[in-house]
Amino acid sequence: MQPLQGIRVLDLSRVLAGPYCTMVLGDLGADVIKVESPEGDETRGWGPPFLEGESAYYLCVNRNKRSIVVDFKTDDGRAILHKLIERSDVLVENFRPGTLARFSLDFESVSTLNPSLIYCSISGFGQTGPLRDKPGYDFMIQAMGGLMSITGEPDGEPMKVGVAVADLFAGQNAVIAILAALQARTFTGRGQPLDISLFDSQVAMLANVASNYLVSGNLPRRYGNAHANIVPYQSFQASDTWFVLAVGNDKQFENLCGVIGNLELAGDGRFLTNADRVRNRQDLIAILKPIFLSRNSSEWLSALEAAGIPCGPINALDKVFAMPQVQTREMLIEMDHITIGKLPLVGSPLKLTHTPVDYRRPPPGLGEHTEEVLKELLE
Repeated sequence: MQPLQGIRVLDLSRVLAGPYCTMVLGDLGADVIKVESPEGDETRGWGPPFLEGESAYYLCVNRNKRSIVVDFKTDDGRAILHKLIERSDVLVENFRPGTLARFSLDFESVSTLNPSLIYCSISGFGQTGPLRDKPGYDFMIQAMGGLMSITGEPDGEPMKVGVAVADLFAGQNAVIAILAALQARTFTGRGQPLDISLFDSQVAMLANVASNYLVSGNLPRRYGNAHANIVPYQSFQASDTWFVLAVGNDKQFENLCGVIGNLELAGDGRFLTNADRVRNRQDLIAILKPIFLSRNSSEWLSALEAAGIPCGPINALDKVFAMPQVQTREMLIEMDHITIGKLPLVGSPLKLTHTPVDYRRPPPGLGEHTEEVLKELLE
């Protein structure tokens, strides 16, 4: 069995945050019905690259779902959704706040059809607040939520993260909230509305950087690949390429001094403790940079690993997916797709020993399961 076997999820979301949430629920065994407009999820057209007409963007977050086409702007379409809602445990939507209320598909309206329904709304800024009606896209959320202000080189342009993390943070938070609501329902028998926003999720993920500011009142600066609170904890250039070094405690720093052949550095009053090294960051990094340029990255990584010092190469994706670790952990999978054939996908990071995830369905074609689902409603 799977953890969410027997749970039906009605997925009215599209693009990334909502579909990522519902894919995770599907991986855990839920029956996810992806409801699409006649035009389909916008990401079906977000490319190149495409495989047999399907965009890589769409394919990345839509496995373990059945796709049906329903136009809820029509009476017949709403009637179908009402029947599906009556038989569903969870509804996920990411329309702008108030949109579904115009079609009597908001929580207050549909909870009369199914009082045990868990209704998860994902939006840019949430269902309340002065920015409630503002559209929210990942890039602008990274900017407005503070992430860009702390990302990038100290004297360079503020930068976004290379993947849409605000969307993914919100998708993960939606999964957590849904699982908690399902557990609560076992005691109360009642569903509830869930309000998840990209903005809230982004602000929450500022974590220690936010805490640094709240405690000190000092605005954080950008450190590039360095760390605000730990030194040396950054990228360094070897004679051939870059690598990363993550010295997390004083013992590791002492070991580092041994590797570079400068044990006297460990006893230098400027660098005795991590707090000392943070205060004297520039002095220490100026000493380390020319040393690391003297050997190639493979030599440094071998020596550092032998000394128990956290470090690693900066891998491009070809090297990532060729790693034995990726293969062993099943983070690269293949699914049989109706038009593509063997479809490579990133695997689930959730490793449950007794109730593992299962890859039952490849990402569906638009409306591929409409007839199948409509027949089930007649049973």
